[in-house]
Amino acid sequence: MTTKTILVVDDKADVRLSLRFLLSNHGYQILEANWLDEARAQLKSNQVDLVLLDMNYQLDTTSGEEGLSFLKELQSFESPPVIAMTAWSSVSLAVNAMQLGAKDFFAKPWDNKAVLDLVQKHIALSAIEKKPTTTELPNKLSEVKWHSEAMLALQRQLDRIAKTDASVLLRGENGTGKTSIAHYIHQESQLSGPFVSVNMAAIPEALFESELFGHKKGAFTDAKQDRQGRFEAAQDGTLFLDEIGSLGLEQQTKLLRVLESKEYERVGDNQTHVANCRIVCASNANFETLLEQGDFRTDLYFRINTIELEIPSLQNRHADILYLAEYFISLHSKKYQLATPLLTEEAKVALMDYHWPGNVRELSHFMARAVLMSEDCELTAKDFAFKAKSAAATTELSLMTLDDAERKLLKMAMTQSHNNVEDAALLLGISKSAIYRRLDKFNIKSK
Repeated sequence: MTTKTILVVDDKADVRLSLRFLLSNHGYQILEANWLDEARAQLKSNQVDLVLLDMNYQLDTTSGEEGLSFLKELQSFESPPVIAMTAWSSVSLAVNAMQLGAKDFFAKPWDNKAVLDLVQKHIALSAIEKKPTTTELPNKLSEVKWHSEAMLALQRQLDRIAKTDASVLLRGENGTGKTSIAHYIHQESQLSGPFVSVNMAAIPEALFESELFGHKKGAFTDAKQDRQGRFEAAQDGTLFLDEIGSLGLEQQTKLLRVLESKEYERVGDNQTHVANCRIVCASNANFETLLEQGDFRTDLYFRINTIELEIPSLQNRHADILYLAEYFISLHSKKYQLATPLLTEEAKVALMDYHWPGNVRELSHFMARAVLMSEDCELTAKDFAFKAKSAAATTELSLMTLDDAERKLLKMAMTQSHNNVEDAALLLGISKSAIYRRLDKFNIKSK
């Protein structure tokens, strides 16, 4: 998940600093502006996902007219969502701000949890509005000719189950290609409807029902029109629930009810809709541990895994590495309209010797970087950004508590990746959202 950027606009340095500490500790990138002209410059030169806008500045300290005027200005172009803030809280100013396009409003001094909830809610709503409901179907899986016995065996299983309507659970490490395989199952099925994908780990708890089941206009503050949920969008097709293992128990219960009854209601509506779509789920979670600890419902687990397939890591399918590398070189060369370089023998040996902690996704990223950065017609080992093996894989840990071990592994991964969160997540085999939760838990700073 891409780090979201928030612009804090306030003429008081202590306010900006407090919000920077609060929000950066929860994985957000923070930009600052102490005046509206600076805010305009920041919006012009940066991709901003949310603006926290103070309503009063040097020219006027109580009326909020400067902030209101800026909100009017933002209406003239496609701007990120705005949350208004002021130390002079009043109902009339809040109403005026929201009439001019502000998504919400909070007063200073603020409650940290309330502000975090507002930020999370409006960034999620904005992402939902921007993202198309259906996903264009690539044919990548069928373009690749597998050579490893592990993938050839998986291919035979996929071809056998694809034409049924059985629920499928895809398990495996991050980056092994679970999404492409879900696409392939849909493509080879006999379903007439679309393929609809949703990342369950990215849905805030408050928006879970709206995202999956839809909502009626007026169901909550920002429900300005009826919205179709993912179940409805996937009618007669495939609904792909990625990172299903990240769901909390309350969300699991709501999902189970729909899977059992095949019925759901939009938020704010009492009309019952029928869910008629195939369910394909994916996760890198250890379900055996989750079930044993009571963190995942047994009845939901058996609902989603009529067929359970394990996607092998790239380390366990060495015979595919060079064929995939050449496929990605060709793919990225066409994408960036560049000449297609060849792999030298030295490069092939290096690719086969590498441990691939990020699996196929990492291999694709390596080839993309090499195609873009190389000035020659051949690629050598020096063209690849190989990372050393994680110290965690070669250093024996002394006996310690699980929390201490987790903290030590996080610090080692962050050091090894030069404080790059995405690379650290690849080294540990977890998602970005999962590593951010752990960094926050142990108060480990990221860039």
